[in-house]
Amino acid sequence: MYKVLIVDDDKTTRYMLKRFKKWSENGFVIKEEACDGKEALKKLESGQFDLVITDIKMPGMDGIEFLNELKVAKVDVCVIFLSTHSDFNYAKQGIRLGVFDYMTKPVNDDVLGETLERTKRHLDEKNLQKMKFEEERKLLEENLQFYYPKKREINLVSLLMSGDSQILEEAERTFLDISNTCENNFYKMDMLLEKVLTKLSEEMAVVYPWLGIVEKMESWDSIPYGGGAEDLKKRFVEYIGRMLETVRKYELHQPDSIVKKTCEYVLNHVEDDISLEKIAQEVHMRSDYIGKLFKKKTGYHFSDYVTKVKMEHAKYLIRTGNYKNYEVSEKLGYSSPDYFSRLFKNYTGYTPIEFRKRGI
Repeated sequence: MYKVLIVDDDKTTRYMLKRFKKWSENGFVIKEEACDGKEALKKLESGQFDLVITDIKMPGMDGIEFLNELKVAKVDVCVIFLSTHSDFNYAKQGIRLGVFDYMTKPVNDDVLGETLERTKRHLDEKNLQKMKFEEERKLLEENLQFYYPKKREINLVSLLMSGDSQILEEAERTFLDISNTCENNFYKMDMLLEKVLTKLSEEMAVVYPWLGIVEKMESWDSIPYGGGAEDLKKRFVEYIGRMLETVRKYELHQPDSIVKKTCEYVLNHVEDDISLEKIAQEVHMRSDYIGKLFKKKTGYHFSDYVTKVKMEHAKYLIRTGNYKNYEVSEKLGYSSPDYFSRLFKNYTGYTPIEFRKRGI
């Protein structure tokens, strides 16, 4: 059965939809209902739904805003709009944005039944295509393991960890090997290149687990590229170039790097009162020198870096659900919860209360 979420601020409309007798006959079951878009988003975060039937005009968040929020959150769900005749142009706008269909109020049982039949065929076909894609991908991954350039990967890891610029030439050679092995099959090449980059990222995460808190690498899929092999090679080499820049930025290739020690100290003492003076005592150097060096190498003022790390840790503490906002403030060393809230909003765009409610 496909799971349905009904969203409408009008109780009568929700009741009329629920009383329809042929939901199960058409392959659907109503699992939840919500009175507005915000409540619907929460329910979608906590449960898996296949179909959302939502009113267009609702207080707080209208149907178009709700649809945009779904896209931002990358929620894969089929949406049907409910509208009055006066909302017809609005409904058409929703269809342009990806709404599957719309129905006018009051909803006629015959119209609802026909719409559900079309929706079921659409969802059946969508799931069938998804299963075929996953089967093909799994089969392809099993085949690709024989073509994976393990020796190249080992070389890339070694060059990356040592901060050696020769990694860019090795990246080009890796691409050439993969291109020849895959006989320029673009899809196979893309998957193998992604596997190589994933391995490099994993190696960095093992050695420097704190790095992911302060540096967010773009996902491979998010980097735009053209349709040719040369564009794919450029994209691959540039991505590895950014990884090399990160290694050099934090001097990860230097065993006695002051910058690396400073970063590690902040991460390891995130719930303490952190100062340059304390770090200076640890590394036996003047605090003003450390501050200038840190800014030069990383681009961050030390105080901004500390705030960034503390705010990331605050997000983690809030997500656990084990601490009230003032307790998070205290754990991070802020004597004023209001000051902490201002810092948090400046960093995330949300107050701690809003962040907790949205379950981000």
